[in-house]
Amino acid sequence: VAGFGGLFRWLGKRRGEEMLEEKSGQELSLKGRYPGQQMDQLHRSANLPCARHLTPVAVKVLHPGLVHQVQMDLFLMKIGSHILGLLPGFKWLSLTEIVEEFEKLMIQQIDLRYEARNLERFRQNFLDVDFVKFPTPLHPLVTADVLVETFEESEPISQYLHTEIAPQLKQRLAKMGMDMLLKMVFVDNFVHADLHPGNILVQGPAHSSAGGGEQLALVDLCDTLVLEVRPPRARLCLVLLDAGIVAELQAADMRNFRAVFTAVVQGQGERVAELILHHARANQCRDVERFKAEMAELVARARGSSVALGKLQVANLLSHVFKLLMTHKVKLESNFASIIFAIMVLEGLGRSLDPELDILQAAKPLLIKTAASGL
Repeated sequence: VAGFGGLFRWLGKRRGEEMLEEKSGQELSLKGRYPGQQMDQLHRSANLPCARHLTPVAVKVLHPGLVHQVQMDLFLMKIGSHILGLLPGFKWLSLTEIVEEFEKLMIQQIDLRYEARNLERFRQNFLDVDFVKFPTPLHPLVTADVLVETFEESEPISQYLHTEIAPQLKQRLAKMGMDMLLKMVFVDNFVHADLHPGNILVQGPAHSSAGGGEQLALVDLCDTLVLEVRPPRARLCLVLLDAGIVAELQAADMRNFRAVFTAVVQGQGERVAELILHHARANQCRDVERFKAEMAELVARARGSSVALGKLQVANLLSHVFKLLMTHKVKLESNFASIIFAIMVLEGLGRSLDPELDILQAAKPLLIKTAASGL
């Protein structure tokens, strides 16, 4: 689809396009590629005269041939997972089941109507959270192949990793990201499973709305009131893109996941092992006591490092857990994989912004609240 005019032609609205071109007298142009979106392109209109009533939009278009390419990639992944499953120990990582879960997610992602529904659900979940935003799908301009959504003026969060950025701002962004993920996992049970830095943007003072105008403020100077005109202050917030891949657990699995995480927070390594054994789809663990002892050692090591991201690498900890599961032949729950990987990816970003951020300490209030409410 070549530009916004092309979108109208594609939808069979040639007349609407001609009226728009007549009124503006300018061509609609391609502005660039939307950050973090690999399956789509962003098309923005040129600077049109008297266009204040228009809404800037992002247009995602499914690339021709993408469905066939995804099917071929999934086929190769299935073959690879079956081959690896024949090797000693790899059976217990549930690679085949994880690929099957991933296949479901990818099939849903190549239907852009599914992403639009995800965006609407995320927007509803974060309706009362002022530091997280999602683009708004613009119906009826949503089909299986095309998604038109609001354009969010912002910068990739990776630009805030530079040394010249104030440490206080980095710490604030890290906490916002952590609070966002913990809410998704433990409150909503609806997790954005593609949270790499390209899909996380930052809106702040540099991105205040052009149409916002100045604001009047009363300043109290002792016994004198002064009327002052101030520019509007933009709210710092995170904007999340590409909501095509999400993770959601069944009620029983969510209770188990919360219980495991709570046990880690409380330093109960043996309890973690018991929960994993109890809920595992299959296991041939011959030395249960040794499995519990080794899991307790892993959890104690995590707790001993204060669980600050700069001292504890979650990815490294999870790799040790996976190795332990393979050694003792305990099958990993495949439906935990997407949430675990989302935490692992965001962990790297959080450590880059604020090495002293304590994930488990921040999770305690949510875990206590959900436990008290019986969720």
